[in-house]
Amino acid sequence: MARLPLEGVRVLDLTVVWSGPYCTMLLGDLGAEVIRLENPYLFPSSTKGFAPRVTKEMVESLGPIVGAFPDRDPGERPWNRHAMFNCHARGKRMATLDLSKESGREAFLRLVDVADVLVENNAARVLDKLGIGWDVLHDRNPRFIVLRMPPMGLTGPYHDFVGFGAHFEALSGLTAVRGYRDTDPTSTTSVFHMDPASGATGAFAVMAALRRRERTGEGTFIELPQSENVMQQIGELFVDAARTGRQHGPSGNRHLTRAPQGCYRCAGADRWAVISVGSDDEWAGLRRAMGDPEWADDERFAAAEGRRAAHDELDQRLTGWTSDLDLYEVFHRCQAQGVPAGPVLTEADAFGDPHLRARGFFRENTGADTGVHEYPAHLWHWTGPAMRWEPITGTGYDNEHVWRELAGLSEAEYQQLDADGHLASGYLHPDGTSV
Repeated sequence: MARLPLEGVRVLDLTVVWSGPYCTMLLGDLGAEVIRLENPYLFPSSTKGFAPRVTKEMVESLGPIVGAFPDRDPGERPWNRHAMFNCHARGKRMATLDLSKESGREAFLRLVDVADVLVENNAARVLDKLGIGWDVLHDRNPRFIVLRMPPMGLTGPYHDFVGFGAHFEALSGLTAVRGYRDTDPTSTTSVFHMDPASGATGAFAVMAALRRRERTGEGTFIELPQSENVMQQIGELFVDAARTGRQHGPSGNRHLTRAPQGCYRCAGADRWAVISVGSDDEWAGLRRAMGDPEWADDERFAAAEGRRAAHDELDQRLTGWTSDLDLYEVFHRCQAQGVPAGPVLTEADAFGDPHLRARGFFRENTGADTGVHEYPAHLWHWTGPAMRWEPITGTGYDNEHVWRELAGLSEAEYQQLDADGHLASGYLHPDGTSV
């Protein structure tokens, strides 16, 4: 029977927010056993809700992100129900441990003995402060692979900066080039590009290190500064600026060579469709989709250069056509004539989109405290073995399996770990009582 490529690989997950958990989710999809370790004394408010204890009444006043609980109900254990965490928590074993305590550090190193990979995306100072830096881990397990994903790298004048992806996207230059041409840059909203981009790159880096280990038997330390990774997404602009001295700014929906290209208003409130013409054949197709209006006969539009020069006028002309049509009608008319186009979907639109449904993009899963709901499923289809799709567990759910069976703690050692305040099914006050 065919095996998933990462079957037999054990990954320790010390990640936070989105980019790191997304990385380990991808590794788990490909067969790795992911063990997520959480400190029960540190509540991650950026991914598990507003606070450890919230009421249903409080949720009603929260927005759709912070208050993203199933049926808008936080339940008895809100930290196990929040969508921002559960969307990338499938199939991970969940255990608790306080690494700031020496007994926690020693238990963690027992796991390092039987693991293959560590992934973390905390502030640059965290691992060394906890006494589990690369030198310590490599001495303990020379075949161990460590992926660190600091925002600005581990050295340099910005290495200790902390924040979210949106902050570092701005420092990396991405935010400065993705706004509208005619608006103040400070009005540009966040898109959170850094997180999924870094997560995917991190997963690829781990797989490359595993392949290297197959040949050499050696572990690898991987430093993946997320800001540098984002800079590669706009690398051609840096190259052009260095070569020509040109200063790049926001271009809205425009393209360097394709024209017309834009996001055009359709019938209804805040409804839009995108259209992109990259060749004379596609221009001819767009003309057919529009019913070949008389204005399109203008000789200025016959070639790509002329269409680029008249882009503002073409945008107005196209808006005059699309504004009377439903966004799906624009999409289907263009699609029928071979013109790249698509509707701009709201979240509700995307959830009910027939194409995504036909592709199985949404899939049912269950969680320790959520019941059965649909979640975004695997990002791709392939002819290989079925990728892993397992339930979402909860905080501390797998403590016994992780510490007794994997780390090999004796009964006395396990009881001492519990007595030292490491084991919990929720979040704790400093005195060890439940929040």
